[in-house]
Amino acid sequence: MASFLENKELVAMTIILLLLSILCRFITGIFLNSLIREAENMSTTQNRILKQCKVKFRNCYRLNNGVSNIPAFVEKFMGKIQIGRLTVDGLAHLSGQLMLLAVLAAGLGACAAIIDGKTLGEILPFYLMSFLGLYLYFSISGLVDLEGKKELLKVSLTDFLENHMAPRLAVLDEAELLAEGGSPDAANTKKPKAQEPFAGSVPDPVETAGMPEEPEAVAAFAFADEQAAEGRQIQGAAAGKSAAEKRMEEQVFSKTQEKELEELLKEFFA
Repeated sequence: MASFLENKELVAMTIILLLLSILCRFITGIFLNSLIREAENMSTTQNRILKQCKVKFRNCYRLNNGVSNIPAFVEKFMGKIQIGRLTVDGLAHLSGQLMLLAVLAAGLGACAAIIDGKTLGEILPFYLMSFLGLYLYFSISGLVDLEGKKELLKVSLTDFLENHMAPRLAVLDEAELLAEGGSPDAANTKKPKAQEPFAGSVPDPVETAGMPEEPEAVAAFAFADEQAAEGRQIQGAAAGKSAAEKRMEEQVFSKTQEKELEELLKEFFA
């Protein structure tokens, strides 16, 4: 006990840190227990955190037209739950850090006793205090079971949001659409995709009227028009040539007939 009195600052620090570590565990466990009890009556709960969860879920559901992964939404929400200025996970980590500091303080007391040349009986209380603190910490951690409470709260929130609130929001959205004169399936209907013309087919002038023409198509149609105009000119020249030849043949034939007729008349009157 003499070593305890000589190093009373380290002993007091060890005890204070150990008590704070255990207190953090108890506060976190009590807080999660209250949330679990309130989550059983989510529809009528007055808990500020759970009401905030419902409001966020409603806004996310209407903004994204549904929530595809509700468990992920619940995990994200639970990660932001705060006790004072610390989150639930942050307070649990703080409890572990305080326990380690308590063990460190006890070790420093033992080291100081060894430096002062104390006997083993005078150093042993520091080790006993460290082992007792670790035993209390892990015993209370298993009794509080923070991980089990968080998992139970997650299941309760997921069950309410997925099996109660999501179907209710879907019914309300359909009722609002019907009240506005729309169809509940209007958001899911899609316009039929226009059929693309078959490769190599000639576009219908009625269908292509008013459509923007591409430069390649304009050049192709202009070239086709030029070729057609040249063909018509050639055909017209050929037709004109054939008509002139016919007139020349008719004139030659008529002159031959006139000569034969003259010869016949001369022989007849001779």
